[in-house]
Amino acid sequence: MKPARSASAHTRVRQASPSLSSWLQIHRKTGRDTLQGLLKTPISSFATVFVIAVGLLLPALLYGISANITSVLENFNGSAQISLYMELGIDESVLSEVSEDLLTENAIAHIEIISSRQALEEFGAAAGLLEIGQQMADNPLPASLVITPADVDPGAVAALAARLQTNPLVELVQVDSQWLQRLAAASQLFAIISKMLTAVIALGLFFIVGNTIKLAIENRRDEIRVVKLVGGTDAFAARPFLYTGMYYGLGGGLLAAILQWFILIGFSSALQNLLQLYENSFQLQGFGFVSILALVLGGGVIGWIGALLTSFREIAAVSP
Repeated sequence: MKPARSASAHTRVRQASPSLSSWLQIHRKTGRDTLQGLLKTPISSFATVFVIAVGLLLPALLYGISANITSVLENFNGSAQISLYMELGIDESVLSEVSEDLLTENAIAHIEIISSRQALEEFGAAAGLLEIGQQMADNPLPASLVITPADVDPGAVAALAARLQTNPLVELVQVDSQWLQRLAAASQLFAIISKMLTAVIALGLFFIVGNTIKLAIENRRDEIRVVKLVGGTDAFAARPFLYTGMYYGLGGGLLAAILQWFILIGFSSALQNLLQLYENSFQLQGFGFVSILALVLGGGVIGWIGALLTSFREIAAVSP
């Protein structure tokens, strides 16, 4: 009995293998023929690919900008500082005592003391007014303490600044990382807008691809009718159009990735020039292998779904 079951299993394998092989061969031939047909009409094919690329480019750019802003924020992580401007005329010994007391707090990692005399010298050097600063009888600049928080979380920094403001010797508290918080909020806004635009643009691309496939089906209506007369199914007749939609989407995704790369290169150059003023640098984000693959495959899926939604409906309406 065991040899009989073994022979039956081998028979089923032999029967299944040709079916799978022929199925792959049919799809390979359909995909090749469809691609060759698109290449024979390069202008119209490129026009459709370009429209899809432009549609995919906007959310991809917003994602790239958001990723680059996030990269900038990560590079500045740990650079949050709180400046305490003290009362005018405070003695340097008192300033040192205040600094030592503040260092006992676990929330403070480091304190830099800037005396009023040092502040005036630095201001004069920066403004090119060293001689005027030396001739001034009274120093109008206050001494200050530059505090580096141990926790750079915006909430923790704000709480620490509020506590420091209660010191009676402190005239003004300035949080130097507020612009980073605004930048982080802008990054979140870009990310939300990118997600919303992706959904809206994907819906629009479904209609664009669907309309293109509909026109292609109209041009090949007689061919589809013949396929149905000889017993071909709707799925068989729709197969070339599904490949067409997929190729349009893949080409649009690839072109969008190339355009995004060039645009982000220009964005990187401008941002690098800005960050040089802060003695910082970063690596451009947004067009790595994973991002490019996601954009290309996403375009292919959109094209395939758009063709799927249209082709079966239109082909079913063709009478043999």
